[in-house]
Amino acid sequence: MIIDVQQLGAEGAWYAGTEPAQLLEMEPGATVRPDGPVAFDVMAQLAGRELVVQGTLRVPLACRCNRCTEMFSTSLTISDFLCARELSTGQERVDLADDVREEVLLRLPHYPLCLPACRGLCPQCGQNLNRGPCRCAASPAEGLWAALQGLTLPTPAGRKTGDQHGRSQKEKIEKPGAHAQGAFETADSGK
Repeated sequence: MIIDVQQLGAEGAWYAGTEPAQLLEMEPGATVRPDGPVAFDVMAQLAGRELVVQGTLRVPLACRCNRCTEMFSTSLTISDFLCARELSTGQERVDLADDVREEVLLRLPHYPLCLPACRGLCPQCGQNLNRGPCRCAASPAEGLWAALQGLTLPTPAGRKTGDQHGRSQKEKIEKPGAHAQGAFETADSGK
């Protein structure tokens, strides 16, 4: 997006149009990629020695859902685009391509989902659960942590059941801070 500084009056000027998606320099196989041109509708104004541009950017996106891996379309609208550039003496044009690219890349979804309630893929057979249930037998405790369901850990010998210091609930109520006071008494008694 190039702004012609020479054509800006005291009130500024509106610029509307599109820039090719290549402006964003994104990889074709990315999880989120542009699916059309970058549209802009901005107001450019001079403020002293600065060019101030503010307005709206819109980009159609093709995204791969992070849960079900299906492609879906959405759009990114940035209604608060704002950039300010200091002008050098005699500068006639300002290219805002880097500013537009940075703003769009910072606002892309980091974890795109086709639907907020996307059910993802079956971990056993890989079927898209948004299309219906699969025929896999449901285990009572599915997931990576299912093997830990029946795990019981032995209590170390000589330790009472209670908190990490071996105190029972009754001892903690009757002697609050007794453990810490004993530590200070031991340290003081060595003088």
